[in-house]
Amino acid sequence: MEPFDYSQVPYGYSMCASADCPKAVTCLRHIALEHAPLESPVLPTLTPNALKAMKGDCKYYCPATKARYAKGFVHTVDALTVRQLNTFKKQLTDHYGRKYYFIYRRGDKLIKPADQKYIISVAKGLGLVLDNYFDDYVENYLWQD
Repeated sequence: MEPFDYSQVPYGYSMCASADCPKAVTCLRHIALEHAPLESPVLPTLTPNALKAMKGDCKYYCPATKARYAKGFVHTVDALTVRQLNTFKKQLTDHYGRKYYFIYRRGDKLIKPADQKYIISVAKGLGLVLDNYFDDYVENYLWQD
């Protein structure tokens, strides 16, 4: 198994200290807590009493599965005409906000699979058909809120 990179845990991500849970070894919330650095002595953690009260399937369970994240879409922006680009940018800034439009475009933040579908649908809606809409791809855990 590859080493766990704690720096990839989203800020404020709720972790789980329930070691007696039968799914603890496959739950990202528990795995993240086990790999928390010593420099982080206080972390957002699920309340043990709430977990005990669930009696059965945990609604906070997050399987440690990986997904293909996209990184940047400058390639798509470059393929658009000026008219298409204005509409593309407006639709994405309306959806993500101006700040995140540029962060996603540059590849400074990974783009989740669901967001990739949205970006592709906007591009296709403008008539742009490409083999690849994103600049790069990486595998990472699928962090669920």
